[in-house]
Amino acid sequence: MTTKSNNKETKIKDIFNKIQTGVTNIIESGEYAKFLKFSKNFHSYSFNNIVLIYSQMPNATKVAGFKTWQSMGRKLKYGSKGIQIIYPIKRKYEKNTTIEGQNNLLNSDEKEQKQTIEYLTYRATYVYDISQTVGESLPMEDDKLNANNNIELFNYLKSFSPFPIKEIEIFGSTQGYWSPKGKYIALKKDLSIDDKVATLLHELTHALYDDFDYKKDRNLSETFVESVAYIVADYFNLDTSICSFNYITSYVKDDIKILMELGDKIQKTANKFIKRLEDDINNRNIRIAV
Repeated sequence: MTTKSNNKETKIKDIFNKIQTGVTNIIESGEYAKFLKFSKNFHSYSFNNIVLIYSQMPNATKVAGFKTWQSMGRKLKYGSKGIQIIYPIKRKYEKNTTIEGQNNLLNSDEKEQKQTIEYLTYRATYVYDISQTVGESLPMEDDKLNANNNIELFNYLKSFSPFPIKEIEIFGSTQGYWSPKGKYIALKKDLSIDDKVATLLHELTHALYDDFDYKKDRNLSETFVESVAYIVADYFNLDTSICSFNYITSYVKDDIKILMELGDKIQKTANKFIKRLEDDINNRNIRIAV
């Protein structure tokens, strides 16, 4: 029993080592932008599992377990090799604790109480990409937002923003900023429409989701915001060429742990932002002309 348990622990440890190696490879190979583009397809997966999927099959587009594919009317191609990921399992146990009462006024029943301890364990499991399956076609998603008309996109994002958008004179290379004190977003006058869309999306991410202390953690804040904005932009087919990835990768390259720590926060926030935009688009029945 102990040997089996030790083997499982070793296997999980090996998988986490693969995750760290995967993150290192993504940064050092200059593929961070490619990884973020890849990650938009895996909303329900954690950062760790997206890294594992990317490391094993960088061309994957939609993955699921064997039974899930079966339920969709698809079956695995002969010889398909599974993509290994980790599956978290919540566990708990009860622990007896003794509470010391003031001046020993508690009786014996009150002193002995049970404390519930919750913790996570992991097991390895496998998923398969849609390219490894055959069978019934999957329904196509309806794209209501498209990058071919950035003027309408810009106007939509302005209408979506809960904060005023001010186009003002800004000196230097800064294209825009979020004012936490004034509760408004400023954009530099005379920006191209592409720059307006990219900058507004970036500053909206600051305004809605950035909870870092900017003065203390500027690099963390910008890495987080630029990564979230990139995923959201790419999901909605916006131009993602105007992104500060040289700055981001040069920063996280010196400390891979930063991306390991930010990874899940980036993915969850991007998913939340995408859902918020999709809900707004659907509720208002908005379509951007192409």
